[in-house]
Amino acid sequence: MFRKTLILLVLFMLTIASGADAANSARAAATGQANHNANACTPAQGQSLIDQGQYEDAILVFTCLIDAQPTEVEGYRGRIEAEVLLGRYSDGVRDYQRVMAFVLPVHPDAEATIMAGYDARLAVEPDDVRALTGASFARWWFYHYASAIHMLNHLLDLRPNDVYGNLFRGSSRFLLGATKAKGAEDLERALTLAPQSAHVRFIVADAYTYGQPDLPRAFVEASLALAWGLDTPRVHAILAACYLSFGNLQAAAAEILNHIELATTEYLPAASLSAGGSLELGLVPGRTYEIPIAVIVGETISIRTSSRDFKDTIMVLLAPDGTPVVGNDDFKAYYAGFDWVAASTGTYRLQVTSFESVSTGMFVVTRN
Repeated sequence: MFRKTLILLVLFMLTIASGADAANSARAAATGQANHNANACTPAQGQSLIDQGQYEDAILVFTCLIDAQPTEVEGYRGRIEAEVLLGRYSDGVRDYQRVMAFVLPVHPDAEATIMAGYDARLAVEPDDVRALTGASFARWWFYHYASAIHMLNHLLDLRPNDVYGNLFRGSSRFLLGATKAKGAEDLERALTLAPQSAHVRFIVADAYTYGQPDLPRAFVEASLALAWGLDTPRVHAILAACYLSFGNLQAAAAEILNHIELATTEYLPAASLSAGGSLELGLVPGRTYEIPIAVIVGETISIRTSSRDFKDTIMVLLAPDGTPVVGNDDFKAYYAGFDWVAASTGTYRLQVTSFESVSTGMFVVTRN
């Protein structure tokens, strides 16, 4: 009886091992296929993986495509779609910033190319949830909020509990400047559906910062996004805007310094800037300038920025000991500037770049 039991036990263990080997073989095959797909680096292969719901594998393929063709739009477009379908909305925003930095200077029609591709897909299959998601996100990014809302309405008709659909319809309603109550309702619905998502908290913070301003609410949401892992330039910019509204200039400056440090790959020295002077400087993505500014205690430092080539600058002033003392993002329209009374005599350093350091072109820094 013992021998029979032992034999049955051995057979049972062999069956489990055989099943495990089969499962491991299947996983290895899937991984091999994903690696093969990534090595293929074609937009068609990446889109096929998205259509199959294999979003992580699609990201591998589109990342490979971006590495091979960093100024072409389709790699970014596909990776953004996969990221958004995974609920990684901040990653999608960062990739659209990369489109602004690396693709648009080479292909000014990149936006039209993205829109045309989604229009073609939706003409064939109007209820394609993945295409509706990618298309509405593109319209949200490029400020076409009314058409984004139209697409999101259709998406939510198909999937009423879609986190993305509720979240971005709420954001689009806020940023459009209309239907505030309905926008707030959408945002709360998204939070109910995904209360632990840092990416959802980030989009809600963005809406309450740049859409229908409620800076105390934005501060809570951005703080959660940061605490839950989204240590990004844009989150720090939101926190800086909140601290400025609270009157905490030094905390705001510290957040802007974080923003600049995360976005910068190259610091360049510039000539010193005296009262009444100005500097014209050339930016490329990743570049930040450091400008010496000599002041005496009690002197008002008045700085302005402007550009013919792009519309969004950001800057921070560092005390002689390196402490951030004042900074700004949107002082006049989207251009940074400030008026600040020096607390001590010495040579301060002004760090200045474009928002998220993605712009190419000339800009002017003026000290009044």
